[in-house]
Amino acid sequence: MKTRWTEAEAWAWQKEVGWLRGCNFIGSDCCSRIDMWQSYKSEEHLKTAEKELCLCEKIGFNTVRLIVEFDVWLQERESFLDILEKYISLCDKYNQKVMIVLANEAQLCRGDKYSPKPLGEQTYALGYHQGRFPLTEEQKALTPYHELERKETKDKYLEMVTEIVGKYREDKRIICWNVYNEPGITIGVERSIPLIKLMFETVRKMDPSQPLCADVYYWTGYKTFRANEQVCVDLSDVISWHCYKPLERFVVDYEDLKKLGRPILLTEWLNRIQKQYVREIYPVLYLERINCWCWGFVAGKTQTYEPWDSLWDQYELSNGTKDFDFTSWQHDLFRPSLRPYNPKEIELITDFNNK
Repeated sequence: MKTRWTEAEAWAWQKEVGWLRGCNFIGSDCCSRIDMWQSYKSEEHLKTAEKELCLCEKIGFNTVRLIVEFDVWLQERESFLDILEKYISLCDKYNQKVMIVLANEAQLCRGDKYSPKPLGEQTYALGYHQGRFPLTEEQKALTPYHELERKETKDKYLEMVTEIVGKYREDKRIICWNVYNEPGITIGVERSIPLIKLMFETVRKMDPSQPLCADVYYWTGYKTFRANEQVCVDLSDVISWHCYKPLERFVVDYEDLKKLGRPILLTEWLNRIQKQYVREIYPVLYLERINCWCWGFVAGKTQTYEPWDSLWDQYELSNGTKDFDFTSWQHDLFRPSLRPYNPKEIELITDFNNK
């Protein structure tokens, strides 16, 4: 096809795949995506992933969102591709279609010199969202650069993209290509725009059978997208949306997005600290058949049940007047024991998934 899908083509895809519901997946024994994709301890991690993907199927989920890691591909290309296939095969075994995220801005290398993240035993910070150590003042002073902005890594990054898309472009196990996760969240609006366009151009050239999308995650209402998000909307076959807002704001934003006339994929949701609750949001997702991927699944080393640092900052700057619920987990549905964080949430999710 090599061009943006028409609305009719996008809705034909939606009719074929049905209501997609699932999670952003990383095994609970992985502290990062380096941990997930590298060869070190990969068999252990895959065993954990199998137990947790089985649980996805048990509650009626049918899809997962996986974010690839360039630094692992760069250093362990063959084993990375092998491990990627093993994850996709495991997902298929438990009836989970896969959305693959090809670019993002998490933990970018800072400064003028590129240095890939080291492989092997990974360290993580206890008590911090995603187990990330806070940046030092020295690190904060350095400019973050995406690998697509660096001369020494740009071509390699695009090679990774074409290799993955080329391999799976007709694979029915892959449901969608999330070309770029939250573009500009670290490098800013203007710098992200040429990278978004480059990623879409690169993936389109491979002519995949699956739809493409990049995320709307910041906007404040219909036709008030930031410039980079408008580019995402204009290039996407289906609309990828991130929303961690409470119900009363969630439904208003959803009504706005419906005006775009394309299927909506809520690729990130669930934030109890900001008063977005399963009991309120999931019935709407079911009723409107909004494709959805909650952030997190089984609580583990990434500690995404912990608040974002930004929420602590907002609370402290407001002198405690910000109405956050720090008594609740932010994300994740299950405890490390594989028992539910809140059994009523899982009962509700399972009930709607089985209707």
